Amino acid sequence: MKRLHLARVVTRVLFIMAAAAGLMAQTKVANPFAAYEGTYRLSTGETILVSRVGVIEEVARPYFLDWQTGRYGYLQAKEGDRFVSSGTPVAKPDAPVQTEIIFVRDAGGSVNGLVIRESGLAERKAVRVALYEDRETTFANGEVWLAATLRRPMRNGPFPAVVLVHGSGPGERTQLSLMNSFFAGLGLAVLTYDKRGCGASGGDWKKVDLDVLAQDALAGVRWLRAQSGIDSDRVGLWGISQGGWITPLAGSLDADVSFVMNSSGPATSLRRQDTFNMANTLKYSGFTEEEIGLVMKGLNLLYDYGQGKASAEALDALMDQARSHPKLKDLAMPPAKDISVEAMYARQKIGDPAWYFHMNPDNDGLAPYERLRCPVLVTYGRLDYSVPVEESVKLLADLAAKSGQKNLNVNVISDSGHGYLLIQEKAPMSPIVPMTISRAYFAAIESWLKENRIIGN
Repeated sequence: MKRLHLARVVTRVLFIMAAAAGLMAQTKVANPFAAYEGTYRLSTGETILVSRVGVIEEVARPYFLDWQTGRYGYLQAKEGDRFVSSGTPVAKPDAPVQTEIIFVRDAGGSVNGLVIRESGLAERKAVRVALYEDRETTFANGEVWLAATLRRPMRNGPFPAVVLVHGSGPGERTQLSLMNSFFAGLGLAVLTYDKRGCGASGGDWKKVDLDVLAQDALAGVRWLRAQSGIDSDRVGLWGISQGGWITPLAGSLDADVSFVMNSSGPATSLRRQDTFNMANTLKYSGFTEEEIGLVMKGLNLLYDYGQGKASAEALDALMDQARSHPKLKDLAMPPAKDISVEAMYARQKIGDPAWYFHMNPDNDGLAPYERLRCPVLVTYGRLDYSVPVEESVKLLADLAAKSGQKNLNVNVISDSGHGYLLIQEKAPMSPIVPMTISRAYFAAIESWLKENRIIGN
């Protein structure tokens, strides 16, 4: 099932659009793009964000986000201070240029502005502005130290604050750079950190379950609450995908969490989400219902084997059946005796090849919501093929009706998928071209923060 695992990894990192091969970075990687990163203000007052995104520093890619048009694109360096973007997730040599950005320098050689040219629009100029300041720091969960950055708006506090929580697999601070800037722009202090075992953080994410990752996030909340200039009564959590399981779990364990935001995290078990995701991945790849059924049987058996609920003989017999199938033979797992945590992660450096190795696949994703008492926002993209959205919405609605949960708000964004990009309805695995953010996604978050008086006072 080697290709099967690759497909699952690709879908899980679609939100951050950084699927690539590479090794886990254990030290700080030099960033030649640092001179350009920042926020640039247009004459309209709207801003352009220039930053980098990637699950880890080693594969981080430069990008821009034009908040005026909603355009989002990866930047390719050309001559001097000129960069171009094709507006597609994968850069192709013959792809037409959708956006051109020329950075402008002052007399001292520092970048202080840019000129942006986009297909079909008049040329626009923007000046570099300082809206927030960053401070490198660390905080601890027990004996594990996590490397982090605290971003604070450049005005007087005290500030409400939010801890950002990664999706599955490895994760460093670059993975959440856009949301970091978005929340800081709304007036929140933002704490981002390298997931345990990633970047400059200790520990190993491949050996812990969701409860430990939730405690990592809570350690960030406690650290923030102790900082000067932070409103300790308004410190909460935002998480994407797997982080959307972690944030309600963390909030249910600590009453001092002021608010919880879950972006694209299912209300189902890990097993249910993973089989739903894989079935859709195979469906859109042209597999038949019969073939998908056999793969689903194999995936469930693999989980059961990892939990000691199925025998090696049963797994090997099913894999022999897959190997005898013309279209599935390349998807078969190796013999059960060769399956181990070390072997799986040796082949899979980026992403999460199979959650059963270090997490309980049948962990109840709904239970934490019963214990939450703070305001909770759950956002899903209607076109998310990797998460059972309708099922999750119904589960949350039924729970709210049964428990009388008054603080739970569920918002399904009609034009997005697993994250913040506009998605093609007829091709839910692909963003529209040129890539564009969903304004409704960001508007929903901002409105909810204001309605709950987390920002705006």
